[in-house]
Amino acid sequence: MSHPVIPAPVRFDPAAGRFALRADTPVAYDAAGVAPAAERFGAEIERRTGLRVTPRAGRPGPDGPPAIRIELALGDEGASLRAPQGLSPAGGAPADERYSLAIEAGQVVLRAAGPAGVARGLTTLVQLAAAGDRGDGAIWLPGARILDTPRYAWRGLSLDLARRFFTPGEVRRVIDLLALYKLNVLHLHLTDDQGWRLPGGRADGSSYSAADLRALVAYAADRFVTVIPEVDTPGHVSALMRIHPELITGRNAVEHVPPSGDRYHTGWLDPELPATFGVVRDVLTEVAGLFPGPYLHIGGDEPWGMPHDLYASYVGRLRRLVRTLGKRPLGWQESARAGLGPDDIVQYWLSGTPVAAWVPAEVRAKLDADLALGHRDVETAVQASVPVIVSPQRHCYLDVPYADPPADPAQADRPGRAGQRLYAPMTLASSFGWEPAEALGPGRAAQVAGVEAAVWAETISGFGDLAFLLLPRLPGLAHKAWSDPRAASWTEHRDRLAWHARLWAQDDLEYFRAATVDWR
Repeated sequence: MSHPVIPAPVRFDPAAGRFALRADTPVAYDAAGVAPAAERFGAEIERRTGLRVTPRAGRPGPDGPPAIRIELALGDEGASLRAPQGLSPAGGAPADERYSLAIEAGQVVLRAAGPAGVARGLTTLVQLAAAGDRGDGAIWLPGARILDTPRYAWRGLSLDLARRFFTPGEVRRVIDLLALYKLNVLHLHLTDDQGWRLPGGRADGSSYSAADLRALVAYAADRFVTVIPEVDTPGHVSALMRIHPELITGRNAVEHVPPSGDRYHTGWLDPELPATFGVVRDVLTEVAGLFPGPYLHIGGDEPWGMPHDLYASYVGRLRRLVRTLGKRPLGWQESARAGLGPDDIVQYWLSGTPVAAWVPAEVRAKLDADLALGHRDVETAVQASVPVIVSPQRHCYLDVPYADPPADPAQADRPGRAGQRLYAPMTLASSFGWEPAEALGPGRAAQVAGVEAAVWAETISGFGDLAFLLLPRLPGLAHKAWSDPRAASWTEHRDRLAWHARLWAQDDLEYFRAATVDWR
């Protein structure tokens, strides 16, 4: 095994010697801004290895034990690393996540340009420690020279909270998982037909208070993760209509029949109804105040039954409203049907995932028609030269059922239950086998503004199912978003992945034990 680090670094050059991480190992830093990351590193090492290392300000003394030293200075090698491509989720220039690590027998030196790079480098050390040899009261880290920087500035996960409510504590566990794999965006799908999780939703504990959301934003920011809120309109609004029945006109209530055959009521917001934008303005004003990031996701997907002219009118007006609130609108690819300006952002999702064998021919024909419209939407975005976040179903939707055989017989039935039946199952190797730069077609790599996974919760019954769908595929998505495309084959990634079951077990996270991985 070369190394267990996911995502794979730009360079990982083995070196002579090993570093003994012991209970008295100092973690010394010379800039106050990295203190929170150093303290979290100390807590992580203690939790995962039982060794209580000692983060402290200042330089280690010459006569002290071997130390981990953190410096806010990249050096010439680190300075040569390329800048990431795409949109910064926090706005402005992307955070500087470059870092270098020199692991030697007598010391570990972490150099980074800023606190974000420090956090990413310390995460690499956590992963190395989890897989390190144990003996003589130490965890042995392999000698190495590591240089690293992300490929894309936007690397995220869209989490469906509308169809399944997760407690703030469970969402924090997802944030911790994102940080472990150097992902930096948590896109919260907060509203849909099945649920309205914003303040003012149901008074049964299945919505978040303003304090809950502010606390999640702060928790994520401490780990260099930006929370992007989504309020999905004009479709998928039955929950909002239940709260505001004055939004129902009669023509905008729709009975939708998905491929599963389970009918349910949905609807769309009518831009010609005077009450519509008063309600929408109030909702988005509150959301803009709760989430300090520069983006607000407007949804815009699947406007079933809504006439095109009304859809275009609604989305255009909604974008203008979002901008008056000081935010930049981001929408699913269907939002391209309303026209695109240079400041618009599109999220590509509809990519033609193979459907299950049971799906009838007439349903397949409908899905093919939707896919043709989706391709046209992508072409519109490409011709408009707007940034595109790529989330193709085929590789980024983590509710696609697993096709690999399970190593644990107790999991034999779970992939069919905690996975969307519409999709044909995919192996881990097939899920990993894609290239983000090619997602929009040949010659369009420069328009890829970021990479985002998505997990939808129709089949999820609780947090265990969520973790089962995220793992082990989320680390593969993180690798694609962070690493150079030449950094790892599937075989190399699979071998690294095998070590990460230790980390998930320590975090009490359920995962799919695929028989195609030699879990350690």
